[in-house]
Amino acid sequence: MSIKHFDVEIESGNPFANCKLDRRKYANVLLDLVNSYSNGFVLAINNKWGTGKTTFIKMWEQDLKDKELQTVYFNAWENDFENNPLTALMGELKNITTKSTEPKFKIALKMLLYYQNILRQ
Repeated sequence: MSIKHFDVEIESGNPFANCKLDRRKYANVLLDLVNSYSNGFVLAINNKWGTGKTTFIKMWEQDLKDKELQTVYFNAWENDFENNPLTALMGELKNITTKSTEPKFKIALKMLLYYQNILRQ
C-alpha cells in the first residue's frame, strides 16, 4: 500500500486541466482582485495542511505566466533556513529584476538594510 503524494501535472497553456476541484474560477476571482489594486497588496491563502493550497498556487502561477504576467513563487517553509525571511524574499525578487527595474530594486534593498539597522539598535 502506498500513501505517497503525487503532484498534479500542471500544463502550460491549460494549468487547470487536471484540476478535479474546479479551481479555475477562484483563480479568475483572485486575478480580478489583484487587478483592482494598482499599488499592490498582500494576499494570504490559508487552510489546513493537505487541502491543496500549494497545488492551487502553482496552477494559478502558471495561469498568470500564460497571461504574460510576472510572478514570484515564494514558499516560506522552503526558506525557513534564513533568520530574516525578508532577505530570502528579496533574493527571489532579485531573480526577476530587469535592467529597467534594477534601480528601484536597489533603492528598496537599501531601505531594507537601513531599517534593519535601525531595528537592531
